[in-house]
Amino acid sequence: MDIGRAFAYISEDKEWTKKLLLGAVIGAIPIANFAIFGYQIQVARNVAAAIDRPEADLGSPLPDWNDFGRLLTDGLRFIAAFFIFMLPIFVLIGCMTGAMVMLAAGQPEAFSATSSAPPPPEFFALFGLMFACVMPYSLLLYAVWPMFGIQIARRGSVGSCLQFAEMWRLVRTQPTDYLLIVLIFFGLYLGVSLVMLPVLIVVFIPCIGYFIYLGLTYGAIMLVLMVTGHLQGQFIAADNRAQSGNEMLEPVLE
Repeated sequence: MDIGRAFAYISEDKEWTKKLLLGAVIGAIPIANFAIFGYQIQVARNVAAAIDRPEADLGSPLPDWNDFGRLLTDGLRFIAAFFIFMLPIFVLIGCMTGAMVMLAAGQPEAFSATSSAPPPPEFFALFGLMFACVMPYSLLLYAVWPMFGIQIARRGSVGSCLQFAEMWRLVRTQPTDYLLIVLIFFGLYLGVSLVMLPVLIVVFIPCIGYFIYLGLTYGAIMLVLMVTGHLQGQFIAADNRAQSGNEMLEPVLE
C-alpha cells in the first residue's frame, strides 16, 4: 500500500483544482451531493485499472465530472448499502424508544414536569441496553464503510455489499492494508472536523459566510475521498493480482 502516492497523485492532474472545486460545489447541493461518493468509487476503479495495465496510458485517476449520471448512480448505490446496514440500528432505537414511551405512560407521575423524583431504574436500564447494543454495531458499521466503496467499484451493485463471504475474503487476504484504509479514512475525517471548527467563524461574514464555510468543508471532504479512493484502488488491484482470474475493471476517463 503506497500511502504517499495516494496523496501525491492529486496535484499531478493539471485540472485537479477545477475537479476539486466542482466537487465542493456539488457536495453542498442536497441529493446531488451523493455523487461525491460516486467520484471516490470511480477514482478507485481508475487506479485499479491503471495498476492492472501499467503499459496502457489511462490518464489521470481523477475523473472529470462529465459523466455525472454515473457518479450519482454509484453514489446512490453507496448510500443505499449504508442505509441497509443502518436498518438494525433504526429498528433497535425504535423498539427501545417505544418501550421508554410505554414505561413513561405507565408511570406518568415519575415523568411529570412537577415531579422531583428521578425516573425509574427501568428507564436507565433500557437506555443503557440501547447504548450497549448500538455503539458496538456502529463501530463495526463504520469499519465496513470503506468496503462498500470497494465492492461497488468492483461489482457495480448494491447487492455486492451483501456478499459477506467475498467481503470477508478481501479483508482476510489483505488485513493490514484494509486496516490502513479504515484508519487513514477516519483519521483524515477527524482531522478535517478539527480543522473546520475554528473556521466556523467565517459564517459570521454577512451574506456569503455560510457558503464560504460549506465550500471549504466540502473541498476538504473531496480531498479525503480522493485519497481514500486511491487507497481503495490499490487494494482492488492487489486483489486482482492475487486472483488472476478476476476480470479487469474498465476505467471511465471522459
